[in-house]
Amino acid sequence: MERLPSQDDARPSRPMGRDELARDWAVRISRTAYVPLSAAKLTEELRELLNVVAEALVDEPDVASWVGTRLVEMHCVGAESLRESVEVLARFVVQEGADARQAALVIGAVSAAYTAAIQAFVLEQQESISHALLRANRAVQLDLQASEERFEDIFTHSSTGIAIVGLDGELRRANEALCTILRREDMDGMTLTDLIAPADLPLVNDALAGLRYGRMQRVEERPRLIDRDGEHFRVLLAATVQKDAEDNPRHYVVMIDDDSQLTLLGGRLQYQSLHDALTGLPNRQYLTTRLESLLHSDIEHGVTLYHLDLDAFAVITDGLGREIGDKVLKLVAERLSSVFSAEKAMVARLEGDEFAVLVENGIDTPDVDTTIRMIEHELAEPVYFGEHGVAVSASIGVLPRLHPGDHPAEVLRASDMTLRRAKRIGRRQWGLHDATQDKREQEDLALAAVMPGAWESGEIEVVFNPVMKLDGTARVCVEAELNWRHRDLGLIQHEKCVSMAEHTGLMLPLGEWMLRTAAETACRYDEMLAVCLTESMANSPDLVRDVRRVLADTGLQAGRLLLGFPAHVLASEDGEAADNLDLLADLGIHIGARDFKGSTAEIELVRSLGVRAVRVKGRCQKPDELVSHVLSDLVVFVHEAGGIVVVDAIEDAEQRDWWGELGADAGVGPVFCVEPTTEWPDAG
Repeated sequence: MERLPSQDDARPSRPMGRDELARDWAVRISRTAYVPLSAAKLTEELRELLNVVAEALVDEPDVASWVGTRLVEMHCVGAESLRESVEVLARFVVQEGADARQAALVIGAVSAAYTAAIQAFVLEQQESISHALLRANRAVQLDLQASEERFEDIFTHSSTGIAIVGLDGELRRANEALCTILRREDMDGMTLTDLIAPADLPLVNDALAGLRYGRMQRVEERPRLIDRDGEHFRVLLAATVQKDAEDNPRHYVVMIDDDSQLTLLGGRLQYQSLHDALTGLPNRQYLTTRLESLLHSDIEHGVTLYHLDLDAFAVITDGLGREIGDKVLKLVAERLSSVFSAEKAMVARLEGDEFAVLVENGIDTPDVDTTIRMIEHELAEPVYFGEHGVAVSASIGVLPRLHPGDHPAEVLRASDMTLRRAKRIGRRQWGLHDATQDKREQEDLALAAVMPGAWESGEIEVVFNPVMKLDGTARVCVEAELNWRHRDLGLIQHEKCVSMAEHTGLMLPLGEWMLRTAAETACRYDEMLAVCLTESMANSPDLVRDVRRVLADTGLQAGRLLLGFPAHVLASEDGEAADNLDLLADLGIHIGARDFKGSTAEIELVRSLGVRAVRVKGRCQKPDELVSHVLSDLVVFVHEAGGIVVVDAIEDAEQRDWWGELGADAGVGPVFCVEPTTEWPDAG
């Protein structure tokens, strides 16, 4: 192999490209093993292995197994080869931006495959040696001198430790490699009993007895040997028996390879696969395993699970940088560990800025309320990074009494839902698990998950609902809505349909389909079509394009379409709703504001944006004199701003009458239409 140029041990801090990293890898490998490839060819091979690792980071981690196997095939099998390769690959996966879990799985796959391949390589060597010894034994009758010379050459130059062991266990000969493995200069007069750990000696003796009495032709074991200093270390031991001309056992040929470094590496990789690389805490996999163990045990005072999510953590990472964010995560890990130091508890980092604490309750374990206050107090104490004092808060979901026999995945799902409910309340909130609410939310999420299939199969349909003047003299417009005729649950109405679709991201394609389907029907009539937009639809950068296409494809005139924007979205400075509204108004489309609350800002928007109609929530009970006065003033303000007031929903005639007295213009609801239909409502 060509001699590779040496490199300074100090590595540049800048990220290396794949070509540069492959050259660095080649230099490192060449220092640890003889590789029968040119420098250029080795670099090319290693660059291809980096490409395989990159593919594994975005696909299946097991793809990286080929890298470990290929390294052994190229004879990168020196004592330090694997360690150097792991260091290079660790730097590479960090540069590629892999998360800690995916990186650990990929490097673990490489190391596991390398371990398996090198063991196969060792066993192949041992098999080759064994076959050579057997052939030498058979050939002794023809050419004893040549056979002995061949055996001596293998015995002397093999990197595998070889010993000729008498049937009584005494070492008759040992090669230099075995002395090196055992760190002994002389092994004369020693026996297997002197070399093998007492606990493993019966296992080896039984295996050798199987050889002696013909029950086995070859044995392989992994006992612990004792070195010169009395230290125990594990090896791979293979043995065969040699027989004399009368086929009687003469002695054993024992071959030994030290795989303690591979064992230690395997242990380190196992630790890394169960712990978070940044904080050193147990990860989700380790927590799940521990949770499963506890759920199958009998703990007198039960188990409590705290699920934490740091509030607005992106403020720290985006404002002060990822490095400060990582330091804060380490600090949170330390402080949580401190809070639970007196308890039998496991603090784990699940992912990102999420943590969990699994507590085995004892007689003196603080109650949940006390524990929450302790957590909040610890996290609220600022820590200074230079001139910056940083503190965090957390939202927490609590499962206070886990039941034996529960499935870990179900427990973690329940804790996640409990945490989300706490976060909906606001920052620095906590909540207890509510099984009833949990079940209801799970059912809603299950419905939302299967909604795309229901749409494709035709269960979701567009229906039409008349918007009537309160005096019943005429229709203002006809509103398009969604209905889901579920095969088991029956009719799921518009509000729940759009809520679920908005939650999953389905609302954009579903909303465009609703608009198109409604426009195809409306173009056959002379009345105005109204469509209420959700928040995501109102802010969609494709809204104007989609509306233009629908109008062009269906022939519906722009002046016969009214689009209702959520009032709070129009008032927001973020998003594209206001720009969309201006462009749509320029097309001649009428604009409405739904979920109107009547604030000064919203009334100003009605006037400045040219909103034609505002939609307010109906009231089930007639308001008192003071509230009636406020509502009446609101209606007057909207009228003066150039809009009309539509009430949603009006349940009965009495409610219709007193809204009419307040000055409202129109309404929608059961008093006008009991159930929307897929056909355009009859004008009569």
